Amino acid sequence: MCLLLDHGLRVSEIAILTRAAFDLKAGTFTFYRPKVNKTQTHELTPDTRRAAAAYLKHDAPQDGILWRKSSKGTGKLSSQMSETSATRALTKRVELLSRHVGIDGLSVHDARHYAATFEARNGTPVNRLVDMFGWNSPAMAFRYIEAAHIANDGTARVKAA
Repeated sequence: MCLLLDHGLRVSEIAILTRAAFDLKAGTFTFYRPKVNKTQTHELTPDTRRAAAAYLKHDAPQDGILWRKSSKGTGKLSSQMSETSATRALTKRVELLSRHVGIDGLSVHDARHYAATFEARNGTPVNRLVDMFGWNSPAMAFRYIEAAHIANDGTARVKAA
């Protein structure tokens, strides 16, 4: 969830992550964005760093992609997933986790929209958003950022009042 909500990754980017992507000492991870043919490095958020450290220590396979199948009913981890099955499974896991916290219909892509909106509303400049999300133009930022409920919220004149 941290990779989706804190870093705004696409599920296709998460599905192909390997152990080698993470440098916990440096506090970074490096990943490939197939949709835009870019390799990027992100600084891990504190939550992502804790989650990655725990998963890498206890559950992640030594080689190949990070994700493993879980047995229905028991939740015990078993064999490694393929990229295709990881994409489907991660999508289903997000839907399941969201239902458990009372959010129906949340998708992995909704998390990317949330991450972009969160960053924009907290003052991240558009050029940094373009870099963070791996977009090829600033126009994409405006397609992802949710409109404010109050149209002039956060503008200079309202802040000065």
